[in-house]
Amino acid sequence: MENKKRRNFLKSLGGFSIVALASGAGIYFAPKLKANKLRLRPPGAVPEDDFLKMCIKCGQCLQVCPYDSIKLEDIDGGASMGMAYIEPLERGCYLCSAFPCILACPTGALDHEKDELKYVHMGVAVIVNQSACLALKNQKVPDSAIDRIYEHTKVLSPKEKKEHKVEISPNDSEKVKLQKEVLKKLEKFRGKECTICADMCPYTPNPSLAIGMVKKDGGLIPEIRSACVGCGVCVELCPTQVLNIVPRATYEEVYKKGKSNA
Repeated sequence: MENKKRRNFLKSLGGFSIVALASGAGIYFAPKLKANKLRLRPPGAVPEDDFLKMCIKCGQCLQVCPYDSIKLEDIDGGASMGMAYIEPLERGCYLCSAFPCILACPTGALDHEKDELKYVHMGVAVIVNQSACLALKNQKVPDSAIDRIYEHTKVLSPKEKKEHKVEISPNDSEKVKLQKEVLKKLEKFRGKECTICADMCPYTPNPSLAIGMVKKDGGLIPEIRSACVGCGVCVELCPTQVLNIVPRATYEEVYKKGKSNA
C-alpha cells in the first residue's frame, strides 16, 4: 500500500518531475562530464571543471554584455549545452571596464572577486595563418573586411548595416554607443595598411603589452605578448583570419614552452 501511494504521488507530478530530476542529474553529473569542445569562456570564468558545475545556464551574462559577445552553447556542446561562451570569429570580448557579465553571474561561475582586468585570463592568441596576413604582404585593408564587421553588431539599423555608415547620436543607449565606437575606429583602416589587430586591441591602458607589429620579410606581422588575455578581438577583426585563441592557455604555456623545446 505504501509503495502504491508513492507511485501515485510520482505520477501526480507528471512531466515536470521528470524534467526536474533530469536537471538535478545534470548538475550532479556535471563534474564527471566534459564539454565537447573547449570553449572560450567570459571574463572571470572559474577553472573549466568548476565552471561546468557552477554555471546554471541562466543567460544573465549574455543579457548584460554591451557588445553582444556572449553566446549560449547549443545541443552540440555536450555537457556545456546552454552555458556561456565566446566565439571570437563572430565577436570578441571588448574587456568592459565594469565587467557587467561577472557582476550579473548569480553563482560565481564568473568569479565576483575577479572583476578587474588584472585578474582576467581567458586564453591566449596565436598566429595560425601567417601567410594570409595583409601587413606581411603589404596589402591594403579591403572594404569587405570592414563591411563584414557591421554584421557582428545587433544594434545598428538595417539602413546603417547596408550603407556601412554609423553616426553616434546623443539619444543612443550606452550599449549602442560602445558598439558604434568600435565601428568608427575600424573605419579608419579602410583602404589603409593593416595594423588592426594591434591598434584595436582593447587591453588597457597599453595594448602594446598584449600585441604589437614587428618587421618580417619586408612587411609586418603581429607579435603576441605576455599581457594577452585571450579576449579574441584581434581574431574577430582580422581581415584574413590570421589569428585564433587557445582557450584557458597561458602565454607561458604556449610561447615560453615552445622556446624551451626549440
